[in-house]
Amino acid sequence: MKRVLQMVLLLLVIASAFALWRARYPGAEVPGPKTGSNVLLITIDTLRADRVGRGLTPAIDRLAARGRTFANVRATAPLTLPSHVSLMTGAIPPVHGVRENGQVFNRKIPPLARVLKEEGYRTGAFVGAYVLNRRFGLDDGFDTYDDAVRRDASRAEQLEAERLGGEVVDAALNWMQPGSTPFFMWVHLYDPHAPYEPPAEYLKKGGGNGYDGEVAYADAQVGRLLDALEARGLTGSTVVVVTGDHGESLGEHGEATHGMLAYDATLRVPLVITPAAGPGGRDDTPRSLADVAPLVLHEAGLRPLPLPQAPYSESRYPRRAGWHAVSALADDRWKLIRSSELELYDLRQDPGEGRNLASTEPNVVSAMAAVLQKLAGTTTSATAAAAPGAAERLRALGYVSGSNAITADDPRASNPARMIGAWTDFERGLGALRAGQTADAVVLLKGLATRHPDAPVFQSTYAQALREAGDPRAAVRVYKATVRRWPGDAALFHDLAVAAREAGDRGEAARAEQAALALDSTSAMAQNGLGLLHADAERGTEAAAAFERAVQQDPTNPSYWTNLGNARRSLEDAPAAERAYRKALETEPDFADALNGLGTLQVQAGRPADAVLLFERALRRDPRLHEARLNLGIAYQESGQPDRAAEAYRQVLATAPSSARREREAAADLLKGLR
Repeated sequence: MKRVLQMVLLLLVIASAFALWRARYPGAEVPGPKTGSNVLLITIDTLRADRVGRGLTPAIDRLAARGRTFANVRATAPLTLPSHVSLMTGAIPPVHGVRENGQVFNRKIPPLARVLKEEGYRTGAFVGAYVLNRRFGLDDGFDTYDDAVRRDASRAEQLEAERLGGEVVDAALNWMQPGSTPFFMWVHLYDPHAPYEPPAEYLKKGGGNGYDGEVAYADAQVGRLLDALEARGLTGSTVVVVTGDHGESLGEHGEATHGMLAYDATLRVPLVITPAAGPGGRDDTPRSLADVAPLVLHEAGLRPLPLPQAPYSESRYPRRAGWHAVSALADDRWKLIRSSELELYDLRQDPGEGRNLASTEPNVVSAMAAVLQKLAGTTTSATAAAAPGAAERLRALGYVSGSNAITADDPRASNPARMIGAWTDFERGLGALRAGQTADAVVLLKGLATRHPDAPVFQSTYAQALREAGDPRAAVRVYKATVRRWPGDAALFHDLAVAAREAGDRGEAARAEQAALALDSTSAMAQNGLGLLHADAERGTEAAAAFERAVQQDPTNPSYWTNLGNARRSLEDAPAAERAYRKALETEPDFADALNGLGTLQVQAGRPADAVLLFERALRRDPRLHEARLNLGIAYQESGQPDRAAEAYRQVLATAPSSARREREAAADLLKGLR
């Protein structure tokens, strides 16, 4: 019970802000607990409340029929990580400190898994996207935390950071077994998140609508979990909780997806709990996702204090574009949104939030603004830091990250609701960039960067597009102008260094990486960048030292371990090189670059037959790794198979782009030597 009391005490930090709200809008009593139950928590990413109960979600609807539906629930943030931290801790973002994706929960508030583990539960988590990777802190209290999200080499970065719900549920079902010890299992399904690409069967079930098809597919995975409970005799002894982490705008208020605005399209989520320890049915009391942890503890018989009920929400995501952050507070009638302007909506008469009544209801605005201000100011020492190396993989999920140029709101900053058209254009440009349509991306992003010079993310993404379009010198010019404008952002300096290295200006690249480290001494990206510059100059000892610092800061990045292995191999330290390559493979099995490095060691050790197997495995993982194909030819040649060697060299010449000049020249010379 010690951890329960700690959670309760931390919730009391914000209790005074709820007093006014509770006095005006008292909530329903919480039913009695069901002691000793297993707990299955299913969170479905990007699930709008209005998609449940309309034929798309038969499994969730079946659950709701025998449980309790909470019909008026809002997320604490329209972003995955802050919302899940609230769900797991019972605290709003100003209290738990995680305000954006990519930050690290510092575990000062005991999360649900830790509380249940200390009460004797077996605990397991199975997540579908990198945004909830263990490095962000939600693994606290879990015996098993399965976040094995693997990259798809055939599609570069696009799918690197997520996995299908079917794979997540497969892993969860292998773990879920009856036993004398109750279990807490969390399953996170990412599928409804953009891009919407459901299997054909579910696209049809969604009426041809990609988002609805993804919702139908996620519901089918919920059905698999419920069927497994029934088949294993666990239904009667398991509390099942199904909810979303936030919604999806789908064009409402001009927002295509989520993250920027605080309207109900992105904040309202479903919440179903069954079997309810008391009467089922429908609960219309306004609630927050921060209520979920107290509800679960109550259902488990641990009896927390009455639920905090004020649905506070926020997003700092608009600061990425230089705009004002947003926050919101709702009750059973009114909803106030605060940015650089105030918006008030009568949800009974205007659930679509189309008529701003802030100017005609000053008393309501004043009362709610006072509560909102107090909630927003209930910070603790739990301020979260950014996780090392998270930026690139969050970009693969479609989140803009890595730029921290704007850290506070200027009252003159734009209301993101008025700028959402520019953000929609930006998302189109970003989508073109991810799809490899670099010329279109450059045109779109250049226009945005020109029209919005005060938006750091528009400038930096335009520079990224120039670099990916093959013009790193132009990218360097844009990055240099951007860091002059926002000199406090380590990630921008690192991006400048990457472009400068590609442009052949290693001096500029080194200066930029040093500037990044001066701002953030823990930057693994910058240490890795310095290591690459040392390797370019054949300074193996200095390169190895930089890569060692990179893996110390971010031991989960397989590229950093592989680079360390390459540096150790250049110093003829084969045992250390092999250890580094194998560490890379521990973090990501079948990482092609590490397999290529191990294969090279085998060739150098006189074991070309073993090398062939490693190079072939690397090429199955990434057919575009032309260095591995060149090395495969060398291994064939060393093992006395000249015909196969020649075919490998010809494939390098046929498939490697002109930018892979070293591989092409080597393949041509080796092929000539075979004749």
